[in-house]
Amino acid sequence: MIDMRTRSRRAAGVLLTLVVGLGMTACVGGEPLPTLPPTPDSTPIFGSEEEALAAAEAAYAAYLEMSNLISSEGGVDPERIASVAIDELFESSLEGFATLRNNQWRTVGMSVLTQSQLQFADLNATMGEEAVAAYVCVDVSGVDVLGPDGTSVVAPDRPDLQGFEVFFTLSDNGGYLLPSSRAAWEASSICGES
Repeated sequence: MIDMRTRSRRAAGVLLTLVVGLGMTACVGGEPLPTLPPTPDSTPIFGSEEEALAAAEAAYAAYLEMSNLISSEGGVDPERIASVAIDELFESSLEGFATLRNNQWRTVGMSVLTQSQLQFADLNATMGEEAVAAYVCVDVSGVDVLGPDGTSVVAPDRPDLQGFEVFFTLSDNGGYLLPSSRAAWEASSICGES
């Protein structure tokens, strides 16, 4: 059993420790501790604009590869495009695949990324969702769209080279880019003469 003397000694010990600690804090003088320099708000996503463009090219090439596959299968299981496209580009791709399915069309051949030019790169991810924008040139000369009877439904005056302005967003984990939107762009400005 704890008697009053033991309790009093404990209370005195705690009080003494508290008073000495406060007293030492009050007596500390001299120079204040140096402050560390501010750290950047974010780590650069890409080391350079060249690295950002290379990541955009890889992301768009992956999109074209999946789009080519789904299109060659007549637009079946279009949700697979979600692994390589988001937002507006995802939605417009689904619409295109629905057109293929509804008309019983399929493609043969491949759309190929031939050239690209960086429009901007947010190397530090400070501008929001869109991290990179690029102009791309896609060669569709080897692609045909076949109807249910196997005949081509491609317009004879379709240009072989198509230009697009493509915006890319960082994946949720920030590890890679995903194309999020694209708009037609003057092919001759990115692809050269077609």
